[in-house]
Amino acid sequence: MKKLTKVLAMILAVIILSAAAVSCSNDNKTKPTEEPAASPTPGSSEKTYNDAAETVTYVAKAGDQLIYSNEFYYFLYQAVRELYYKADGVYDPNATDEENLAKMREFFNSEDEEGVTYLRRAADRTLEIAQGFKIAYKEGKELATKDDAKYKVDEAELSQIISYIDSEADYGAAMYGCSRDEYFSYVYGMTVNDAKRYTKQQVYAELHENYWADANGWVIGMDEPKIPEEPEKPSEPAEDASDDDKAAYQTKLEEYNTKKAEYDEKLAQYKVDYAKYEELKKAYYEKFREEYEENRNIYGYRTVRALYLSKKDSEGKDLSEEEIETKKKNIETYISLVEQGHSFDSIVKGFSEASDAATTMGLVDVNVYTTNVGNLPNEVIDWAFAKDAVSLTPELVETETGLYLVTVEGIVTFDEALGIVVDSETANVESVRKNVEYSKLATLYNDYIKELMAKEEYAIKDVDYDAALELAKKYIDFTTEDSGLGGRS
Repeated sequence: MKKLTKVLAMILAVIILSAAAVSCSNDNKTKPTEEPAASPTPGSSEKTYNDAAETVTYVAKAGDQLIYSNEFYYFLYQAVRELYYKADGVYDPNATDEENLAKMREFFNSEDEEGVTYLRRAADRTLEIAQGFKIAYKEGKELATKDDAKYKVDEAELSQIISYIDSEADYGAAMYGCSRDEYFSYVYGMTVNDAKRYTKQQVYAELHENYWADANGWVIGMDEPKIPEEPEKPSEPAEDASDDDKAAYQTKLEEYNTKKAEYDEKLAQYKVDYAKYEELKKAYYEKFREEYEENRNIYGYRTVRALYLSKKDSEGKDLSEEEIETKKKNIETYISLVEQGHSFDSIVKGFSEASDAATTMGLVDVNVYTTNVGNLPNEVIDWAFAKDAVSLTPELVETETGLYLVTVEGIVTFDEALGIVVDSETANVESVRKNVEYSKLATLYNDYIKELMAKEEYAIKDVDYDAALELAKKYIDFTTEDSGLGGRS
């Protein structure tokens, strides 16, 4: 099973964000603003900023839509990740960051069977991703001009998002002692105003995606009813209260009785509506059952308890075969203790070499789809997802670097949750169904966008491959020696 490991995702995120532009470094040649936080204009509540204007350079067009260079760089993350995963590129926890990055660079500078470098393939895939985004944006923008209130952009909500961008830029710049643009370029790969432009496009793109889902019947059919708010009954006055207080209480009581009667009616209607909603929701999610059954191990959760013994010493050197055999015999003893009735969680707490064993008892929820795999290696995750039922008898899973004594103590499926779950707010039936829904609809929507890509009005043109490849090379050439927020590490 291929894993989209969280660590690799973080490494790639660092590459795109750090190589994007100038870092927030105290010794940077670009002098930080003396007061990076926004300052009010005299006599006005509006804020002014010395942010750079929106970037106008672009690497291609999707029809009449410009694919700006910073957007291209932003989408490189997805393209590089896709290509590297397909080539079984994974983050090696036993190697240094420099070694992992060198391995990735070697891959992208190599050629495929057609003699094309994977760097060029990444650039082509990035253009395709950007083309799809621009199509969704333009379709959403046109949709918003139609006379249908259901598909209008909430300007107040959009304004809040833009304000949030400003607030984050202020906070980051003040925190790291640099300009707002330097901070945003480091974290998001684009300047503040470019991020605002991209965000506005994203809002319209999402508007179109929601419209597509609605138009194709991928909706429950009604919004979840909200339980009515019960009125608060006034407190009775004391026996020795004044006549005025007693009269005021009677007035409040009459008002309460009226509101209570209205509440009872609303509550009765809520129960009817909620039952209808639940029925519609059940029928809606049945549409995704086939997708789930075909990919059960992608969408489900397993709660694993693991006792970890390292094959390395405290200095990171490999243990001898004799030392490893001793640890294996210890594991046999732990299994025997469980078979005799001792709790596995106490054994994990007492003997596991994992740093968090005393607090977590070795428990972690794992889900391949969300890459929420904790610190467990792929071999353990594969073992866990091969189990179709809770398994409280521990088994040994050996990897190159460690010995894992593991049980599956919880399973969450499309229909039920069995056994123990560490975080029930995350690992639950609802989240499994939401993951299936998200993945299926994303695939179907992307298929629809691909159909639009074939239209002449959305064709990729005016490609500046020199600029595109230069950006891709800049992305790949990131090194861990580059300065980070607050200066060199």
